[in-house]
Amino acid sequence: MTATPGPKATPTVAPAPTVGVAVVELLGPDEAQMRVSDLAAEAAAEAVPVWIVPRNGVADSVPQRRRRAVDEAGAPVVLLIEDTTRLAPGWATALRAAFADARVAAVCGPAQIATDLPPRYRALGRLEYGRFDGTRPDHHLPGNAFALRRADLRQVLAPDEGIIEHDLERRLVEQGRQVRGTAALTAIYARPDQHGARLSTRFGHGRLYGADRDGNRVSGVFKAMLAMPVLSLRAFRAARAAGTARQWLPEVPWIVAMSAAWALGELIGQIAGKGKSAGSWN
Repeated sequence: MTATPGPKATPTVAPAPTVGVAVVELLGPDEAQMRVSDLAAEAAAEAVPVWIVPRNGVADSVPQRRRRAVDEAGAPVVLLIEDTTRLAPGWATALRAAFADARVAAVCGPAQIATDLPPRYRALGRLEYGRFDGTRPDHHLPGNAFALRRADLRQVLAPDEGIIEHDLERRLVEQGRQVRGTAALTAIYARPDQHGARLSTRFGHGRLYGADRDGNRVSGVFKAMLAMPVLSLRAFRAARAAGTARQWLPEVPWIVAMSAAWALGELIGQIAGKGKSAGSWN
């Protein structure tokens, strides 16, 4: 008697993750691994892959590292987080919920500055992220942590373009896509960035910004001349709102110095172009 073979078992295929997390290395491999460890428990519970995007040589800019992370991802949504930053609990669930809405192209949360950072690095945090404190009704992408839908990115950026958060946001909004904010994605700037806090780096970033600004040259020069007081006052407000005078007063000299370096760079960028300042973002 010949046995009739039963139906073939269908191999179980694990579903592809809907969200991936790319830790962009700024400070170094040890700090990047620390951020992966911070994210590990929640990532494992939500089946979210986490990987490090290392620096590949001195000419590998942060925008290009971000783009490489998105291009290499196996998930339709990618959270980009810099190794200076940790996330508040609940980030994975919040991302899944936000991107369930097909209108949403990018998601971010408010930015906080860790109180145990030295004054110089708190000052850098105020200047970089002071306007992302969550007190305003609109939502903008802070550079240290934001998530995006890969399909939308490919619609608005050319294959060789790096990801610059304010430029990406502008293009997404022009396409009628939504940038959504959620408190569950709070990004805490928590590790000292020695390169970012250098006055030469602030000058280089300001020069890049000034060189890339479109519009009337005279208007651009005027805005560059106003940059120092505008940036300083914005950072002062953020510092005062976050702590006591004993905490924020030591930040003031650094805020002024960094704002002045940025403003000078922005002015030079408007007049003479970016020069070699692209290296400041590496």
